[in-house]
Amino acid sequence: MSSPLLVVENLRTYFKLRGVDLRAVDGVSFGLSPGRTLGVIGESGSGKSVMARSIIGLLSSSVQTEVSGAVKFDGRNLLNLSESEMRTVRGRDIAMIFQDPMTSLNPVMSIGRQIVQVLRNHTDLSRNAAKERAVELLAEVGIPAPRQRATEYAHRMSGGMRQRIVIAIALACNPRLLIADEPTTALDVTVQAQILNLLRTLQQKHDMALMLITHNFGVIAEMCDDVAVMYAGRMVEKGSVTDLLENPQMRYTQALLESVPKLNVARHARLPVLSGRPPNLSFLPPGCAFSPRCKYRLDRCSEYPEPVQREPGHFFNCWNPVTEAQHGG
Repeated sequence: MSSPLLVVENLRTYFKLRGVDLRAVDGVSFGLSPGRTLGVIGESGSGKSVMARSIIGLLSSSVQTEVSGAVKFDGRNLLNLSESEMRTVRGRDIAMIFQDPMTSLNPVMSIGRQIVQVLRNHTDLSRNAAKERAVELLAEVGIPAPRQRATEYAHRMSGGMRQRIVIAIALACNPRLLIADEPTTALDVTVQAQILNLLRTLQQKHDMALMLITHNFGVIAEMCDDVAVMYAGRMVEKGSVTDLLENPQMRYTQALLESVPKLNVARHARLPVLSGRPPNLSFLPPGCAFSPRCKYRLDRCSEYPEPVQREPGHFFNCWNPVTEAQHGG
């Protein structure tokens, strides 16, 4: 495996709210190499999107924020760059696909003009060459009649087409790292499959590193090489996708997998539900943040568990891990 393109070390993102720290991301570390896909999964509010925005430097300026640790991209710590320096990285070296393609697109600019704008900002292409490249990109992501569509606006497009256009914009400058935040949200299963196949094809073509944020274990199983499970701002388990899905260790990972509908159960069987709610990130419980919801908690869970390595590359944080007899239960 090649050396990591992206190395995140002890990343912390705290929002200052009425004098209290909201720990949205709390000590996250991982690496991602070219051509590899890291899936990030967890409930809403677990810190997935904030982590992604912290990496790319797109946090809201309306809230006082403290970001610490290191985000090393090709050896350079992005957290030390000025905003003007980050603007040269975003879109060219690192691109992001946001959750809602409709709000990601400018409603008063044609599709082609939005792609041209990215190309003109980050390349030496002339305006006419950028227009031709925009048409090529729309064709590459499967937009029919791309020259005509380039003159149209986002409201004329279906959800699947808008998502393809967002992908075209993200890939306009052949980024080395693509962060896809719920790229198939609100799409039907057929269009979802098309978008995932498109991402896979383009990744292989450009040897991109891909971070895929999702709630869907099916997407994780199909697309990813490695997977990280987030809870309360922390990565509580990470490893190869095969090992983690077959041998989950952290009790939160086990609970998420148990809640996935299965075809081999009785038709009217009750679907297991993860009880309780995610914790308030401003007032986290002592120790393991999942312990108030965990039916396997121990007295020792009042202390936060140090990472344990099950086998090379598979780490988890849990005092009472899943036993072999419980796998698949």
